[in-house]
Amino acid sequence: MPGLIERIAAEIDSGRRSVTLSGLSSVASKAYILTQLRSLTGKRFVVLTESNISADLWTTDLRFFGELAENLPAIVELPGFETEVYSGVSPHAETLERRALALWQLSHGTPDFLILPPRALLARTVSPREIGKIGPRIDRDDDISPESLIVSLEAAGYVREDPIYNVGQFSVRGGIVDVWSPQDAMPSRIEFFGDTVDSIRSFDPETQLSTEQIRSLSIAPMREFAVSPNDLRDWADLAREHFADPRFERALRDRTDFADEGESFLGWEFLLPLSRPLGSTVLDYFNDVVLIVDEPAMIEREFQKLYDDISTQYAALMDAGGIGLEPDRLFLKQEELRARLDTVSRVELRALGKTAAVTDEEFAAAEFTMSSDLSIGQRARDPLFLFPSVENSGEIVVSSRATRKFHGNFADFAAHVKSQKMSDRVIYAMVTKGMAERIDEILRDYAVVAETGTIVIGHLSGGFEMPEQALIIYTESDIFGETSEVPAPTPTATIRKPRLGAFISDFRDLKIGDYVVHVDHGLGRFEGLKTISSHGTEREFMLLVYADDAKLFVPVERLDLVSRYSSGEATSPALDRLGSIGWQKTKAKAKRAMRDMADELLKLYAERKLVQGYAFSPDAPWQHEFEDAFPFELTVDQASAIVDIKADMETPRPMDRLIIGDVGYGKTEVAMRAAFKAVMDGKQVAVLTPTTILAYQHFES
Repeated sequence: MPGLIERIAAEIDSGRRSVTLSGLSSVASKAYILTQLRSLTGKRFVVLTESNISADLWTTDLRFFGELAENLPAIVELPGFETEVYSGVSPHAETLERRALALWQLSHGTPDFLILPPRALLARTVSPREIGKIGPRIDRDDDISPESLIVSLEAAGYVREDPIYNVGQFSVRGGIVDVWSPQDAMPSRIEFFGDTVDSIRSFDPETQLSTEQIRSLSIAPMREFAVSPNDLRDWADLAREHFADPRFERALRDRTDFADEGESFLGWEFLLPLSRPLGSTVLDYFNDVVLIVDEPAMIEREFQKLYDDISTQYAALMDAGGIGLEPDRLFLKQEELRARLDTVSRVELRALGKTAAVTDEEFAAAEFTMSSDLSIGQRARDPLFLFPSVENSGEIVVSSRATRKFHGNFADFAAHVKSQKMSDRVIYAMVTKGMAERIDEILRDYAVVAETGTIVIGHLSGGFEMPEQALIIYTESDIFGETSEVPAPTPTATIRKPRLGAFISDFRDLKIGDYVVHVDHGLGRFEGLKTISSHGTEREFMLLVYADDAKLFVPVERLDLVSRYSSGEATSPALDRLGSIGWQKTKAKAKRAMRDMADELLKLYAERKLVQGYAFSPDAPWQHEFEDAFPFELTVDQASAIVDIKADMETPRPMDRLIIGDVGYGKTEVAMRAAFKAVMDGKQVAVLTPTTILAYQHFES
């Protein structure tokens, strides 16, 4: 009997309009199935998922399984604009860069996987031929002047910076042009002899030293279409004709004052199509692909919401005397979208299967029928039915479920693993090498047979079990209950930090002879790890030595009881005596000192509460847009700090808060959110730094 992947492949090749895979409820399990399909069939897939966030998860999980199979697929992720097109605000620079790079890569060939949300599918854009020509290709011995190259780079969105330190920048020194294209790991140095390219070399941006010779260099654009100062002037002339109505005068002048000088303005990306029509969509960039629809009901709701929001926002803009292009110039019409989707073979990933899909459609149709006698404004939306559960669609049920969460209970975890079938392939996905070594130690400590298990290092959004594939995957967070990144919480969310012993994070940095503190026994000296056999089982212990050479063996799974000793004094500390009351007295004395300090702090903060300050307004829509533009997910600590700071700012009491963290842990991101909130209320923000260089870095941020 054919296996699961073979049956799915046969359904796709059967000529059916669509195939439904039900039972897959996580991105990780779906990504596993698709990577297996790709390996078996060689087909290319377009994954339509709900949002930019879920697209990031898809990309991460597909890459994980590709690396696991040592067959890394070509993956392109096309994000949707996070900014509303009628807001008068330009998209974030990183979004523009990612979109331009994705479209440029698509213009050079269809990847194994294209991941995108509905917002990206709806948007009109330039043709594959046009974007392929925006970024210049430079070959050694080409006849091109440095001046011509500079014009091309500026039109493609590159910024002049000397020296360059990031992608999207270029610099010029005599007959040498340095440029850093976003698809390259390192920048390139183009040396000219007159108007001829003499050499091309990659170089290290830190040392400025060349690393290797390059025969040719393809430079990807930093935005979707090339724009020159003359293009902006041409737009200004057309805009005066198109928006000739007096009600648009002020909004138009705010833009044309810049465009007449050949300068861009806020939101120009959504107005330039007046003079440079967008005749394509991402659907024109590929053919002979299989469309993967991740939860069609959710996707259809997102499409419907987008159409409703676009229509409402455009009408509001016109009523307010703002200028904006008609929605049909910027987005696919509903009938265009439906017609294009109907031409593509698709696989629908439905957690609850076709039966639930039919029920959803019946409810949507009934809701529309019941509201048909109401006014247009009150009427329910006309359902799109982009992915109807048609009769000629096949369905395959995949048995899959999320793995259990053990939250650091290693004994329970080990017992669970031992109960699994020996034929199952077990994968332990750890984020770092240190955690991979740690899980290996835990498995050995609990005598878990690991012949069928594999420990790998990589990011996976979640673990799952798939019995038909005899596959079980545990992630780091499944086992340890720890996570390095979490979504930003809402202001009312309760933030629970994972319980981590202070010792765990720096355990591998310990050396024999270092001083440590045990919660119950006090200050001792670390003398290494010791393996002890007991009742036929070997276990690993930390050996701690106390006064009078007394020894204490601490099981490695109880490292949360131990922390590193730190002191500003250079002398060696006196070791505590095992079994004595000295350590207990020290702890009691510390508790009393802490209580005294707490009393002083309570008195201080009580006095501060009597002082009146300024209460900032709740977050405005622009605050959310600003925060959504940040490229990284917030850590638990960042999210907690942001929620607390905003709560402080919105009360009439003066805020007094200190943010502490190592270099690179995101303190500036927290501060920028608070600064933006202050500016939204018309207040100024002062940034005090210890050095001029740091002040410049904050200015650039």
